[in-house]
Amino acid sequence: MLDRLNQFLVEITRGGLASRFASDPDTVIADARFPDEMQKAIREGDVGFLYRFGAHPMALLYFARATGMSNEQYYKNISKE
Repeated sequence: MLDRLNQFLVEITRGGLASRFASDPDTVIADARFPDEMQKAIREGDVGFLYRFGAHPMALLYFARATGMSNEQYYKNISKE
């Protein structure tokens, strides 16, 4: 599932799902069929949760930037224990 999550994060920020995600994120997230807790984290831009789950930091950085998160906020969120 981790590989799928990393690919999904790249696809919704820099790949083929980016425009669709921008216009209808709930449908794109639901179509990915991740567990509810993960869907919630993606919907809410919770990079800390996704990082603790094991998402790749670069895929998360793309995701954080796409949600408007500053680099400072991003690093603060992934450094939380």
